[in-house]
Amino acid sequence: MARTRARSNPARTRAGLAILAALALFAAWVGVRQARFNPAVVAALEHPFKPGQSARNAQTAAATARYLEDLPGFAALSPLEGYDAQTLSDRIDGKAELYLASGFSEMACRAFEAGDSARSRVEAFVYAMESPKDAFAVFSGQRRPGADALSLAENAYATPNALFFASGNHYVELVAESDSPELRPALEAMAQTLLAALPAAEPAGASEAALFPDEGLRAGTVRLAVSDALGMEGLQNVYTAEYALPSGEASAFLAVRATPEEARAQAQAYLAFLQAAGFAPAATPPGLGDARVMAFDSMVQVVMARGRVLAGVHDATGSAPALELAALLDRALTGPGSHGPGPEGKTP
Repeated sequence: MARTRARSNPARTRAGLAILAALALFAAWVGVRQARFNPAVVAALEHPFKPGQSARNAQTAAATARYLEDLPGFAALSPLEGYDAQTLSDRIDGKAELYLASGFSEMACRAFEAGDSARSRVEAFVYAMESPKDAFAVFSGQRRPGADALSLAENAYATPNALFFASGNHYVELVAESDSPELRPALEAMAQTLLAALPAAEPAGASEAALFPDEGLRAGTVRLAVSDALGMEGLQNVYTAEYALPSGEASAFLAVRATPEEARAQAQAYLAFLQAAGFAPAATPPGLGDARVMAFDSMVQVVMARGRVLAGVHDATGSAPALELAALLDRALTGPGSHGPGPEGKTP
C-alpha cells in the first residue's frame, strides 16, 4: 500500500514560528535585564546559618582567616572556617558562581555577637579577590536597590540586617539573623574594626566608570559584570549604570578595550547577538554618527565604539530615553572637554 505524505498545516507552522520568536524575545529580555537584577545575586545575600556544623580548617584561607581570629569588642560564637575555590560551594551552595567568576582567591568566615541589646548573631565573611576591580565586581553585583549608602568606606552599604563593603582586593559581608534597633550601629562598629585590620586600600586611579556622564546618573547603580555581560556569552568586564532622564529611564554600558579595533569588533559581535535575539536595525538620529540603533517592539538598544571604548544603551523604557542617554554618552566620550578616549584611543 502506498504511503500518503502528511500535509503541512500552514496555521500550525505559523504558530510554531511564533513560539520560537517569543522564546528568542524572552532570551533577549533576560539578557538585557541581567545587569540590573540577578536573582542568584540576591540569594547570595542570605547565607544559611548552620550551628553545630563542623568548621573547615582555617588554614585553607589563612590570609583572610587572620582578620577574624580576634575582633576586639565582639565575642566569637563559632570556630573559624576557611574556603578556597574548590570548597567555596560547600559553604554557599549554589551561590558561589558570582565569586568564582570574579577572581575569587579565598574566604574566611566566623560568627560573632554583635554587641547590641538583642545580642544578635552576625556572620562575618571576608573574601580575598585577585584585584580591587574584582572586589568591586562582587560588591556592585550584589548591591540591592534602595540600600543605604555608608560613608565608612568608598564602597559600602547596609540593609536592615546586614552591611557590605569593599576595600582594596577584599570584599566583606556582615549578615545578622535578624534586625534590631541597635543593630546598625553595632554592624558599623564591627565594620570599622575590620577595616582597621585589613590592608589599607591604595588610592584608586582613574576608573573606567568615570567615563559615564553625570547627568541623570542614579547614585549607587554603577556595576561591573566580569563575565557574560548583558546576557552575551564571552562578553567580559562591562560596566553598567542606571539613569533617570526627563524622557524616561535607561541604562548605559561601557568597557575599555585594548585597541579601537577590539572595541569595534565587540560592538559588531553584540549587534549580531541582538539581531539573533530578534532585534532589527532602526533609524539612527543625526548626531550619533556611526552608532547603531536596534529595536524589538518597545525595546530599544544603542551600540557604539568610541576609540577603545565599547559603549551603548540597553534596558530603556522606550525610544526617547534610549536616544537621549545615547547622546549624553556619545558627548561624554567624544565631545569637547570629554574625559573619554582621544584620537589614539587613549583613556585615563
